[in-house]
Amino acid sequence: MYRTLLVSVIAVGLLAGCAQLQPKMEMKEMKKPAVPAEMAKLQGWIGSWSGTAEMVSPTPEEMKKMMPEGSKEMPKTMPGGEKVEWTLGGMVLKSEGWYDMGDGKRRSYVSYTVWDPKAKKYHGWSVSDWGDISEGWMTADPGGKTFRMTEKGTDADGQPDTAEGTMTLVDDKTMEWTVSVNGPQGKMKLKGTSKKQP
Repeated sequence: MYRTLLVSVIAVGLLAGCAQLQPKMEMKEMKKPAVPAEMAKLQGWIGSWSGTAEMVSPTPEEMKKMMPEGSKEMPKTMPGGEKVEWTLGGMVLKSEGWYDMGDGKRRSYVSYTVWDPKAKKYHGWSVSDWGDISEGWMTADPGGKTFRMTEKGTDADGQPDTAEGTMTLVDDKTMEWTVSVNGPQGKMKLKGTSKKQP
């Protein structure tokens, strides 16, 4: 009995000691954070865009050699369009677009971009109706005119791919870009120009 009482007293003493060690929690007023100032550099992207992409490599001749016998030639240019807008009060940049890939095939996608304060760069995610998923990072020059991105993802079969590229706002209505992709179909490099629509 004395042993049980002694154990109980020790247990109560330990609990009391632990309670004293716990710092008092101060409840702070919850405030919605301001939109990161870095998001303002993406303002030039807002709007509806249309443009064309051109395959730099492989060349049409090289591509023809890689394709199965009887396949249609890849188009030299591929049209596309995109609508870019702010969402969630300006905390997120949303892009929704499409581009033709030839032979009546079209790929549509949605992407989201935010500012990551810890990494000090833009963080983005993209999905498409072809089942591919990607995550990437982007940096901007001080003037907010040239942006460099890197991306990693998977296609619908889980095959990995990577991409890196540069986007430059030439003026208020023109964006030029290049992107290099390395995936299940091999290495490709594309370039293009997009124009903002009225």
